[in-house]
Amino acid sequence: MPWTDHGKIAGALVLVVTLALMLPMLRYLRSGWGAKRLDIIDGLSGEARLAYFQMFNRTNSPANAGDAVGAFEDLYKHWFGRRYFLWPGVLFFVVGFLSVALAVSGGLHRLDFIDGGPLCNLPDNAIYALAGAYLWVADDHISRARRLDFSPADVHWATLRFIIAIPMGYAFVGWAGDKAGFVAFALGAFPLGTLISMIQRGFRKVIGDTDPDKEGAHDSVIRLQGVNSSIAERLANEDITTIPQFAYCDPVRLVMRSNLSFNFVTDCMSQALAWIYFETHLAELRVMGLRGAVEIKYLIDEIDDLDSEDPAARACQAAAAATLQALAVKLDMTTDTVQNALRQIAEDPFTIFLQEVWTTPET
Repeated sequence: MPWTDHGKIAGALVLVVTLALMLPMLRYLRSGWGAKRLDIIDGLSGEARLAYFQMFNRTNSPANAGDAVGAFEDLYKHWFGRRYFLWPGVLFFVVGFLSVALAVSGGLHRLDFIDGGPLCNLPDNAIYALAGAYLWVADDHISRARRLDFSPADVHWATLRFIIAIPMGYAFVGWAGDKAGFVAFALGAFPLGTLISMIQRGFRKVIGDTDPDKEGAHDSVIRLQGVNSSIAERLANEDITTIPQFAYCDPVRLVMRSNLSFNFVTDCMSQALAWIYFETHLAELRVMGLRGAVEIKYLIDEIDDLDSEDPAARACQAAAAATLQALAVKLDMTTDTVQNALRQIAEDPFTIFLQEVWTTPET
């Protein structure tokens, strides 16, 4: 392609379009990363951070809450610092630049704006597939930068989306006929997870398997209150696919990796700990104020508060005992049986940790 005035314009267009692709990630690294760091770190008091180290990182546990503040800061920078975006970002820029150059030069050549050359010989369907991939990646990164949900893995997924755009487009356009261009573009704009699901469904049809595996569906995290398919997908990316996994996860690392809020993650952990024992009956506990393990812990503590002479405490104890009896009737179980299950939940070390985190005052 001769370096004519039109060629210079085409080169500038490639740079501008590539820059537009990179801007969301650069904006996140400049300001979003710091805002997300504050959102996670400021949500935990010194006592809560100390409780975390004592539960999940005893080897490096600080001596007191004051030391835990700095130790937690170091932990965040060590595992989730900006430096982890460097090489994924470089690879993303290179692949994105080449993809944009191929699509732009091929498109401008077909409009007779520039002369032909090696970069201009890409078939139409390949150009459409790259354009679709660009649309999806740009939209995904803008959304992530806006909601502070960016990680190096997301940059890798975007790079992979460009790499597989052309072969994926050709894999599906064979049956599209005169609509092949639109199909290639649309497939390029599909989320990668959706494309994988389409391939899996197509493969099942080929081998005659029309009943996909439902193993583990009974304890899927989507059964927890507040978890929808979008959040379940984010959790699955962090290898949290079942309720027991959620119940016994490291909440801080999960928050850092998934960019979900700390309060939301700990609330879901509390629900998950109770769900392990009551499963679908957990809905019947909610209407009695027992939404999860933390609330159950408070109930048991009130029942066991036998030495208090405070009238208010006595009233709470009576209300807790009445709640226990009502729950036993609701579940068609004996009071002792229900109380045993509640005590197992309340005495779980993870429940005790969640209660400590939930009740520690802000520093």
